[in-house]
Amino acid sequence: MVSAVVLAAGASTRMGTQKLLLPFGGEPLIRRAVRQVVATGFDDVLVVLGSEHQATAAALEGLPVRRVINAQFASGMGSSFRTAVEHLPDSEAAMFALADQPFVTTGEYQQVLDAYRKREHPIVSVRYGEVMAPPHLFEREFFPELARLQHGARDVLLRHLERTTILRFPADLLVDVDTPEDYELAKSRLSSASSGS
Repeated sequence: MVSAVVLAAGASTRMGTQKLLLPFGGEPLIRRAVRQVVATGFDDVLVVLGSEHQATAAALEGLPVRRVINAQFASGMGSSFRTAVEHLPDSEAAMFALADQPFVTTGEYQQVLDAYRKREHPIVSVRYGEVMAPPHLFEREFFPELARLQHGARDVLLRHLERTTILRFPADLLVDVDTPEDYELAKSRLSSASSGS
């Protein structure tokens, strides 16, 4: 079984409000992200919630996902990796995605899954231009390393470059919605794309 994990536990301190509940393209940001992952065809989708978990869980109503709570979300992203790994007992591999990357869509997630299924390497990593950023996929043998992380998966990826398939995505897909300015820019870009300009 190949799982997908969406990390959605953060407190959105720079935004000043829970960013994952902000409307984006007619639905909450978290729902948009998780819906794209669900449409990819992973065997299992796990969403790690934390801050304001009742509201973020409600935003996922009706989607075929498992939801778990990371009670230690304030300690950093590493705690979300640990929470996820604890809830992946039957997964041979898992892709880890972020809930605040609204321009990474089913097409990109499918490329990650397809690259893994070719079985060339046990890790699939993504570069946006020269920037390493999620989603990344790891076979089960790397789960213990992921469970020891304090922050993101960069250290694990750098340790195992020779066992990694690297996918190149367009740099303009790397948009994290972390601040009110990021959010306004992302909404403006979405509206331009929708109008075809």
